[in-house]
Amino acid sequence: MKFSRRLISTAFLSLFFFTAGCMGPSSKDSSAETGHLSGRQLFTLKNLNGEEVSLDGLLKSNKAVLLNFWATWCPPCREEIPDLIKLQETYQGRSFTILGVDVGESAAKVSSFADKIGINYPVVLDHDSRVSESYRVVGIPTSMLIDSDAKILGIYYGFTPQLAEDVKKAVGDV
Repeated sequence: MKFSRRLISTAFLSLFFFTAGCMGPSSKDSSAETGHLSGRQLFTLKNLNGEEVSLDGLLKSNKAVLLNFWATWCPPCREEIPDLIKLQETYQGRSFTILGVDVGESAAKVSSFADKIGINYPVVLDHDSRVSESYRVVGIPTSMLIDSDAKILGIYYGFTPQLAEDVKKAVGDV
């Protein structure tokens, strides 16, 4: 019974993302849902090499983490990746990282895409959409900037100048 509910939920989310054109409520930034993460939102998922990556561990070793929910088939997601790559290059080694959370795709597909496009930040696989559901992601791309105290500093629907400015502030580069 649990398996069929997850399968139906995953199918629904996939259909919703496709019909919604990948985008969330708007392309503007939103701080309406900022707050602190709950314990269930501190996840561990496998990366493209099959190794476990913990959000809690990343938050403990960085001033800020940008969670980016995306998929290879999503045109707006693909469009923002070059900007995310530049952002990672700019702040790498300055207590910041991006964590790409691929929603519902296979490791082989995502790995091939990430290698081809040159993604330079860690990517984990949310096969069953459990993590994206816990964050109430209703469209992709959706990014959340989270500080080391697990406080959500901002929610973004696509790469924006505000996102870049908020990252700059979060790492103390103002």
